[in-house]
Amino acid sequence: MTAVTEGSGQGQGLNPVELLQQAERVSNVQEASALLSEAILCEKQVDNHLNDILSKRNTLERGLANLKDSLGLLDLMQKHAESIAGSTKQASSLAEDVSRRVRELDASQSRVSEAMRRLDCVVDAERAVEELKEALSEGEYDKAAERIQTFTQLYFAVGVKSGSAASTAGAQAESQGDQTPNGGLEGQRQGRSNKGSILSEGDESSSHVLRESAKVVKECAKNLREVVLEKFEKAAKERDHDQVKRFASILGPIGLVESGLQAFTKYLIGLISSRATSEYDNLLAEISIPKNLESERKADFNAALTGLYRDIAEAIEANTQLITEAYGQEGFVDVVLSLHQEAETRAVQILRKFVEYRQLARAIESKGEVGSSGGDNVTSFERTIDEVVMLCMRSEEYNNCIKMVLSTAAEQGVEKASSTINSLGGSPLNCVVRELNAYYTGLEDNYMERTIQMAIQMDECVDGALTSSLVEDAFFILQKCGRRGMATGNVQCVCSVLNNINNHLCNAFLSALRHDNSVYECLVGSPEEGLDLEAIDNTSNTAKAAQAVNNFDVSSEYIKKLKADLDMYTFEVFESTDSRNRVQSCLSDLLRTSQEFEKISASTIEYVALKLMPELRPSIDALSSLSFNLSDSEYAMYEAEDPWLSDFLSRMEEHLGWLRGLLTSQNYEALVHSVLGHTAKRIEALLLQKRFNQLGGLLLEKDVRNMVNYTSNMTQRTVRDKFARLTQMATLLNLESPQEVLDYWGDESMMWRLTPFEVKRALKLRVEFRAVEVDGLDLT
Repeated sequence: MTAVTEGSGQGQGLNPVELLQQAERVSNVQEASALLSEAILCEKQVDNHLNDILSKRNTLERGLANLKDSLGLLDLMQKHAESIAGSTKQASSLAEDVSRRVRELDASQSRVSEAMRRLDCVVDAERAVEELKEALSEGEYDKAAERIQTFTQLYFAVGVKSGSAASTAGAQAESQGDQTPNGGLEGQRQGRSNKGSILSEGDESSSHVLRESAKVVKECAKNLREVVLEKFEKAAKERDHDQVKRFASILGPIGLVESGLQAFTKYLIGLISSRATSEYDNLLAEISIPKNLESERKADFNAALTGLYRDIAEAIEANTQLITEAYGQEGFVDVVLSLHQEAETRAVQILRKFVEYRQLARAIESKGEVGSSGGDNVTSFERTIDEVVMLCMRSEEYNNCIKMVLSTAAEQGVEKASSTINSLGGSPLNCVVRELNAYYTGLEDNYMERTIQMAIQMDECVDGALTSSLVEDAFFILQKCGRRGMATGNVQCVCSVLNNINNHLCNAFLSALRHDNSVYECLVGSPEEGLDLEAIDNTSNTAKAAQAVNNFDVSSEYIKKLKADLDMYTFEVFESTDSRNRVQSCLSDLLRTSQEFEKISASTIEYVALKLMPELRPSIDALSSLSFNLSDSEYAMYEAEDPWLSDFLSRMEEHLGWLRGLLTSQNYEALVHSVLGHTAKRIEALLLQKRFNQLGGLLLEKDVRNMVNYTSNMTQRTVRDKFARLTQMATLLNLESPQEVLDYWGDESMMWRLTPFEVKRALKLRVEFRAVEVDGLDLT
């Protein structure tokens, strides 16, 4: 049974082959029955599978039928494809043959076109030769040079194998037939030599079609060179500038680039040299006369140097186009450098002679004597300084002109121009100019020292002036020196002059303005009765003291104006940001000096104010004997007859009012405010010793208000800040209760000058307020 069960279990899903193998191992009926069941089940499965296959028979038959039809179409398509392939191959062979024939035709056409163009060039070249002969016979040298240039281009065009190149050259030759000869790009290409030109010996080819014409052109060019050179030299000797320019423009195109450039440069240098020599000889003749004022004025070094620089600049400007067209940019740079070298030699000669003749080193060392003849010495000295400045200015302008010309050439690719610009700073001329600038700074410092010392010695009180003459004279001198320094255009000179100006202000000038404080004591007190203030003698001690006080204030303002004036020139003179910053740094020192003068002025005014206080104190100290714990009758009496304020205000007007016309507005304002500040402090100190009731507080508030109103008329600036603490004290002493202060405390519309401690101290002065209530106020 067990075997049958296992066999039946294994029989599920067995295929026929496996069933046969199982049948061979059957040993009893049960196994056979089980195996039979398996075989029946397998048979059913096989039948079902066969039925599925048979159900697809029609579909398969239709598909096979379609395939039989397609086989015929495939054969037909194969035949068509073979036919098309044959046709395509035949067309390809035909196209290749046509393409080959087209290329042959194109090459033939190109050769024919090139031959025709070269033939045109040959014809044009022959015509150019005939026109060249005609131009030479008629003396039309410009036209002859043009025809040589045209033939040269056509000659090389005929020898070029490329048709396009020949065409281009032919077109250029035709277009230049009606133009003025300038050498063009070809002239620049030939450049500094004739290598590669038919004008050079042995350059023509023995097989060239134009070899005979080239020989004729070369011979004509040789004759033209001789004629043009001869006429150029003749024109140069006769100083016929128009003819010189005409022949100079021809030399380049006919192959004499180097010779023409040298000859024209020599001519320009000769012009400049002859004029410069004449000017220098005249200058030597003038300075050979024994020195006196008249001979010194006639020796005009500036005119000689300016004339030299002007001639160089005009020569460059007038001939720039001619040189660049005939000799190229490199030739132009060579001419400029040659002219510059001549200018340097002449300029250095003039400047050295100037330094020697004016004895600048000795002038710097000599401080000069300031006396009866000091004015003449200083005038002559200043004239020398002006001359030095003009020479430096002209040299700086010339240097900038040369730099600009070379920079333009450098932008167009001339390397020599770029290297020369970098070396200009170390040229002999610039070295001498730097030496001259050094002389100038020394001379300018010497001049400032002399003239300021003269101004100090000549200082006097001027009628109707608020300052002494020293202030106006000194700042006139310093402004002139500052502007003269700016005119040099040299940042080192400017910085040196500015530093010297600041040093003279801080030393000699400030020392001259300083006085012992006792000098100012005559301003304390009141003028004598019946004295006419407008008639005060300018030599009086009062006028001198007032002007001495004013000198510091006005000098401070003048220093600021001087700084602003020179600041404006800084932006006009210097374009470099670095140079401007250096000058601005020196100018900032002037502001610090101005602030120092302001401090001295303020301390002087403070001294006068302190000296005035003893005159006012008796009327202020009258408060110490007054009571502010008033009854109604006492309050009414104080209102009817003021016990102290009227007297105080009268004394202030008496001691300060008369100074209004003697002091500058700023000094007078400062003096009034200083006196009011000290007065307010004294009044506050006295009030803190008093006791107040509400009527006393009301009276104090009224007095403070009257004091503010009256003193406000004495000055243009507000005085309320001086009495702010007193005003707030009066407000506190006039309150109904201590708690009322909380309505004001912390109010943003009111800025308290009193601290919480001072507020409580003031409230405790009221007899009605208890100390406990005041201390309990929260004023944080």
